[in-house]
Amino acid sequence: MSLTVQFYTMISMVAAGTWLGASIDTYKRFAREPRPSLSWVTVLNDFLFWLIQGLLIFYILLKVNEGEMRFYVFLALLCGYAAYQALFQRPYLQILETSIRISIAIFRFIRTLIIMILINPIKWLLKLLYSLVMMVISLILSILSFLFKLFIRPIRWLGKVLYKLSRMDRLVKRIKKNKWVKKAVAFWKFIRTRGNKGDD
Repeated sequence: MSLTVQFYTMISMVAAGTWLGASIDTYKRFAREPRPSLSWVTVLNDFLFWLIQGLLIFYILLKVNEGEMRFYVFLALLCGYAAYQALFQRPYLQILETSIRISIAIFRFIRTLIIMILINPIKWLLKLLYSLVMMVISLILSILSFLFKLFIRPIRWLGKVLYKLSRMDRLVKRIKKNKWVKKAVAFWKFIRTRGNKGDD
């Protein structure tokens, strides 16, 4: 391995160590919980995080020196991580928190804008459409009720006229005056009265 390749390897690993420190702080910021707990989700997230970081560092090493692992590679990673802790951690965390607050503010603004411009007008239109449909249905029912009454009255009047012209009313009166019918009606009323008392 030539000196140039070794130099590039050292620079790349120092940068990778700095990246690793920033990635760890970023992961801790987004993965932190109100109470520290150990669960399979946490273990899986930690495993995936370190797997991705390891693959990324190995990919950088593969591009720089074809993946040769030397002691100074780990030393350069440690130096890069230490440099991040000493020089870049505090400003990076400030930038990260500011970026998170700005992102949340932008998200809330966009959500409010979508609700005001899109969702609220759609809800208003749906309410208006519902009110119009109910008005139309009420109007149709009122018209049908009026037409029904309009047509049923002449039919009822005609039925009464035919009933009287056919002298059915006299026949009904004679049937009601019949003593056997009166007895049957009185007996039926007596049974109903006894049944009501039995229910009580």
